[in-house]
Amino acid sequence: MNFQLAYIKNSQQIVLKDFGENQTQSKGKIMDIDELPKLNLQGLFLPEELLQDTEFLGTLNSTTEVNPIRTSEEFGLDLDSFEALSTESATPYFKKVYESWILQNNLSLLEEMTNVYKHLNSLWANERTAFFEELWNLLKRNLGTSELTIVYNDVKKAKKEGEKNKLIRVKVHGKLKANPEEGGELEANLMKNYENIFSPVFEVVEFNKEKGQLVALCSIKKSPVIIMANVYGLTRLQKTILKTLVDGLQENWV
Repeated sequence: MNFQLAYIKNSQQIVLKDFGENQTQSKGKIMDIDELPKLNLQGLFLPEELLQDTEFLGTLNSTTEVNPIRTSEEFGLDLDSFEALSTESATPYFKKVYESWILQNNLSLLEEMTNVYKHLNSLWANERTAFFEELWNLLKRNLGTSELTIVYNDVKKAKKEGEKNKLIRVKVHGKLKANPEEGGELEANLMKNYENIFSPVFEVVEFNKEKGQLVALCSIKKSPVIIMANVYGLTRLQKTILKTLVDGLQENWV
């Protein structure tokens, strides 16, 4: 699978590198630091000295939640060695950084699970879109997705007198941020295809390890949900945490 790593060259610039089967060797692309929040990275390295720069840390805060960040000194990387990385030599760095980041996200979710239940439950009745945007963000961090789509049913309120409310499918999708929009024929067909499989239990029904593609199903308060993601792996801990999360969402927390 393809992945992206970046190295913070200084307080103004980063070096971005793409890795994967079809990527050719290159020193990477120099970008302005302001572009960092727009990147969907699987690893970000920075020299320790930049941690002393208070102004720079303010800039960095906008990306810490969505990108795994480590100091370059932890891995013995300087700018020259980073620019020289091939896909083969970069893969161990990527795996160590990304897997550690996901594990920390998993443990944090376990610690905060009751508060998460209460927060999501408060959104369910009247702020359905916000509920699924929050769920999208949780899944992204805890599955470590490079792309994620959630499909669910919603009701489109009638705008005119005499019209009826309409059942629609909504998809929340994206690589870095959740983008909700009304679904179409594809989403309707997906719901129909899986209609006899939905249950209150989070279940991975398809997983292609080589391509890193998974499909998971559940129902939340009897409403069916489809989760489709590109991931870099799937652990027993991840599946257990998400099953626990979905189980808890069936209850009415106050």
